[in-house]
Amino acid sequence: MHPDAAPRILVVDDNDDNRYTLTLYLELEGYTDLAIAEDGEQAIAALKERQFDLVLLDVMMPKVDGYQVLTWLKGEKRLADLPVIMISALNEMSSVVRCIELGAVDYLQKPFNQHLLRARLGASLDKKRLRDEVNAHLARLEQELQAARDLQMSMLPQKFPEPTALCPVDVHGLIQPAREVGGDLYDFFLTDDGSFCFFVGDVSGKGMPAALFMARTKSLIRLATELMRSRDGAAGPAEIIGRVNRELCQNNSDMMFVTMFFGMLKPATGDLAYCNAGHNPPYRIGGGALAALDEGKGIILGVRPQATYRTGTLTLEPGETLYLFSDGVTEAHDPAGLLFSEERLEAVLRAVSGRRSAEIVTVISDAVKSFVGTAPASDDITMLALRRMPS
Repeated sequence: MHPDAAPRILVVDDNDDNRYTLTLYLELEGYTDLAIAEDGEQAIAALKERQFDLVLLDVMMPKVDGYQVLTWLKGEKRLADLPVIMISALNEMSSVVRCIELGAVDYLQKPFNQHLLRARLGASLDKKRLRDEVNAHLARLEQELQAARDLQMSMLPQKFPEPTALCPVDVHGLIQPAREVGGDLYDFFLTDDGSFCFFVGDVSGKGMPAALFMARTKSLIRLATELMRSRDGAAGPAEIIGRVNRELCQNNSDMMFVTMFFGMLKPATGDLAYCNAGHNPPYRIGGGALAALDEGKGIILGVRPQATYRTGTLTLEPGETLYLFSDGVTEAHDPAGLLFSEERLEAVLRAVSGRRSAEIVTVISDAVKSFVGTAPASDDITMLALRRMPS
């Protein structure tokens, strides 16, 4: 209902005199956009054809009575906010209660009091106008959130390159925000010297603030890696993460933070250097073994500018896989509140050992979805798998 538009009112009554009296009164009150229905069938037909802002509905009518019209309205989602004022000669409380239970907003007895009708009409139309404005605002907000989600997803890799002789790395990732936008992130890229860089992070909080902090973090990781490696080829994960942390601490009055695992892999040799800033330790999978990477630990990013970080190292053998994830995976819960847990994740990882990265991500994602069932999402879910292909 537009604030400047004339309210559209449908008058439903099987009595000619009642319809005439009501429409005459409404016209005298300045309501000019009126429609008439002589029974419930005509009322339903009119409601299907056009939109109204209010319905004045008689209770007792032949064929389809007022109760049946209210029942039909209750099943029409698009008419959920349509106010209906019942007008009837019935003076029984049971009839009033039944109408209110079926969705009517008010009930007036015939012969109606004009002053009371004026007040009820004005109040009902004002509420309808307010609901329409709220719904329009929510629709705009939903569109903006969808646009933000699309933009956020476009910032993350959606296409995953096939392994090559120069870069024999099979990589695949997935992100499922709990809301329209989220704070989890993942990325991977090659540096000028051929190092395969990758990371998974989890920003504190949810919604738009987390999404913006996520975008800032992602940009800083790439920028710091490129600048520090081009200037000093010896810059490793600990130095890069330390620089990113100092940048994130600046102008961070809300004290937002991000956990992150950042790695740099030399594809030809399998030499991996990594740094873990308060994130869940990834798993190394291969040869029937499963182990969490516990070295290179440091504090979360964004809270202490002078924090120092350490670099862990290992050699990823051909055929071995690294699986990175956010805590939304292990802390996903079923309707009873039971967590998916590290134990369940490790069981699935053992079952998919040796498979391609895309299959590992898909199998784990399906396992989490099956476990969660109908429970609402409580946190973003992010995972990244990379496998050093055998020769």
